[in-house]
Amino acid sequence: MNEIETFDSHSGHNFLTKDKVEHPMDAHVVMDEAGALFDVAYPASGYESEFSMVGEPIMTTPAVKSGVNKGKPLHKYVVRTDTNDVLGLHSYKYAETEGYGFIADMAEELFPEKTTSCTVFGVGEKIAVTQELIAPTDLGDGDVIQPQICWITSYNGVWATAVYDLTERLFCQNQLIGQQPLVKVKHTKNHDRLLEMRVRILEGSIARAETLVSMAHILKDQEYTDQQFNELVTELLPYDAKEMTERQINNVLTRQQYCRGAWYKEKQEFGAGNRWLAFNAVQGAEQHRINGRTRGGGYHQDKALEKAIDNKTPLADRALDLLTV
Repeated sequence: MNEIETFDSHSGHNFLTKDKVEHPMDAHVVMDEAGALFDVAYPASGYESEFSMVGEPIMTTPAVKSGVNKGKPLHKYVVRTDTNDVLGLHSYKYAETEGYGFIADMAEELFPEKTTSCTVFGVGEKIAVTQELIAPTDLGDGDVIQPQICWITSYNGVWATAVYDLTERLFCQNQLIGQQPLVKVKHTKNHDRLLEMRVRILEGSIARAETLVSMAHILKDQEYTDQQFNELVTELLPYDAKEMTERQINNVLTRQQYCRGAWYKEKQEFGAGNRWLAFNAVQGAEQHRINGRTRGGGYHQDKALEKAIDNKTPLADRALDLLTV
């Protein structure tokens, strides 16, 4: 068995680190173990336009008609060379990289031997890589948080190359992803050059991580009652019995109950309520019970991660705003 530990995707555990190492390692090693360091090719995209005299289809490849790119194929595929899986279809303007190795190179240059996980989505069309920034911090009573950063990129056009702040809470595997990326570069001309220039901002990530730990301490020191939490949940998840259908109302009530259940779980583990526990109750309910739910009632880690990265966590975002006023 290698050093990568695979998590059960239905356990409710850490939805990001499906392939997590026990100790931070070289980014190249972690990504290779996760199966992310494959090569890609960019064959031209064409179509069958007509048939020849012998009945064989004739492939037509549309080309750029003018400018410096005249004659180049108008569209191209991104294909894994090891499996022939198609990862994306793009215009001739799409920046070509040889694979996801550029993420490993930059991650290792900035924070060497700090990579903790790599998640590969689908057949490789998207990846997410995490690195820890500072040592885990115990806020008291065994409530430990781990500030990190998360690198993402894709070949299917859904994600640009970007880096986010990420904080993992070890007790419940909650993960708070920054609402806005620290760095973001589209897959167009000068992708690599722009990314290399902009990632320098990440050198301040350690200072931001220390600030987040300070905020967590402040929230933990502020008492929060059951009544206050119920009022918070009602404000986050209101409903209008006159304007909404019974199904819509039941959906809101179910989400409210997810939050209250998480709140009581937090208090059961850590004692008296406080604002830090209140935030984690809402954030955990949204991550584990709302965003990761499937139609069959199960839990899908990748679905929860994609919503977090796409900033589809309105409850947690709003809760943090209200709790830090």
